[in-house]
Amino acid sequence: MSKKKKILFIILSCVLLVAAAAGFAVHFSFKKDYNLEQKSGLSMGSVVTIKLYGDDTFKKLDSAKNGIDNLDRIISRNYEDSAVSALNKNGTVDNAVCAEIIEKCRKVSELSGGAFDLTIGSLSSLWNFDEDTRLVPKEDDIKKALSTVDYEKVQVSSKSVTVSEGQSVDLGAVGKGAACDAAKAYLEKSGVKGAVVSVGGSIVAFGKRNKAGDKWRIAVRHPRQENAYIGVIKLSEGFVSTSGDYEKYFEKDGARYHHILDANTGYPADSGLSSVTVVCNSGLLGDALSTACFVLGEEKSKPLLDEYSAAAVFVDKDLNVSVYGDIDFEKAQ
Repeated sequence: MSKKKKILFIILSCVLLVAAAAGFAVHFSFKKDYNLEQKSGLSMGSVVTIKLYGDDTFKKLDSAKNGIDNLDRIISRNYEDSAVSALNKNGTVDNAVCAEIIEKCRKVSELSGGAFDLTIGSLSSLWNFDEDTRLVPKEDDIKKALSTVDYEKVQVSSKSVTVSEGQSVDLGAVGKGAACDAAKAYLEKSGVKGAVVSVGGSIVAFGKRNKAGDKWRIAVRHPRQENAYIGVIKLSEGFVSTSGDYEKYFEKDGARYHHILDANTGYPADSGLSSVTVVCNSGLLGDALSTACFVLGEEKSKPLLDEYSAAAVFVDKDLNVSVYGDIDFEKAQ
């Protein structure tokens, strides 16, 4: 078992039913007058927490979790038989779910000018932040990996995807948000009164948690203090996605290397930010936008956020906080 998986099992054994230990944001507990059922597990390489409010929700917990697991088996490069693995091996794949997700990613890649690029797989594999390796790749290897990164070479139809020779698609940046999308779609049809689903640093909250219909409160993790938050987002419903430089990183020779890579340089993005939290109407898009915004930096992100009617909380390296768009954010005291 890898060190990462051991850590995740330790988290579960301690019954941490929120994503703060594994991701970036966490919803608060509330006084409630609706019945609450909850479940935690592992998927998408992260802790998954599902909280359902209403009657007869217990049997829906497993179905929601299974839906997330099934999506993981389609889009994760960690499974040799996944659609994405087949795409990277053969250069083409026929899978409607995969095609739909990749087309949305390709569009964000285009609108962000490649700040988010779904074909970054060769580069992310080279840095390999999922393992215990603590080495900076050689410059020649980075240049070679960068030569395969180009979202414009991805071709998508309604059911199939084709990439150029040597390209590697990596949907790790959007998988957790896509899982939140899938969970919401199922749970809304199932008739729950309200729900909060967190997959790592991606969260969806919708419906009502009590008869009063009080707003959900989502805490944004402090980039430099473990188990602390830098502020709270209040919303009636929506998706919250965070990209930060603190989940996967290492320090070497006084430099900090994190997992959010800049496809222009081949190195970790250096836009002056420590984290970006995006609020929008899609988990997948929220994930893609938070990654793109982290690479672009605050000012260059604003037109992209406007394109998707999204809002964001930016935290820079000096821990200054700024908010853009229609978002109800309260900074921690």
